[in-house]
Amino acid sequence: MASPLSQTIEQISREKHIEPEIIVAAIEDAMVVAARKYYKTEEDLRSRFNPDTGHVDVFAVRTVVESVEDPVKQMTVAEAQKFDPQAAVGSEILFAKPTDVLGRIAAQTAKQVILQKVREAERDTIYNEYNGRVGEMVNCIVKRTEGPDLIVDIGRTEARLPKREQSRGAWTPGGGLPRGRHAGAAPV
Repeated sequence: MASPLSQTIEQISREKHIEPEIIVAAIEDAMVVAARKYYKTEEDLRSRFNPDTGHVDVFAVRTVVESVEDPVKQMTVAEAQKFDPQAAVGSEILFAKPTDVLGRIAAQTAKQVILQKVREAERDTIYNEYNGRVGEMVNCIVKRTEGPDLIVDIGRTEARLPKREQSRGAWTPGGGLPRGRHAGAAPV
């Protein structure tokens, strides 16, 4: 059975029309930010989402080198072979960092990072959807007026239709288009 986090990722993916991999990447990035803030370290941190368990593991990464210049990010072959007998120059050794100690502040930081990345991905998806339809007529529904401009629902988002781009014949004598009226618009 899939974990609750995996189910939530799938649900958000369907609702926002975003690939699940983008959401997983946002969660992994958020955990790295939260861990970096909690541990206050210069280590190279990475995270990995396990879809079966629903856990996000955070790792400190150290690169195997001949001579160490930065002991926080590098280690010698001899040191690395204590952890992995197959270690060679250029390979990376992962050290697990506990995530259960991150706490409330780190969770809030992670939440903000996730929300920001999901919003950016949703914005990009909507932009890409309508970018190819420039000049093409799309159906819309009038939601409200803001000054002389109309706010119209064009599917998954709302758009502003300035007065200079509206057909004058569609206006009512009281001014404006009535809410709920179907109209056509061409994205510019």
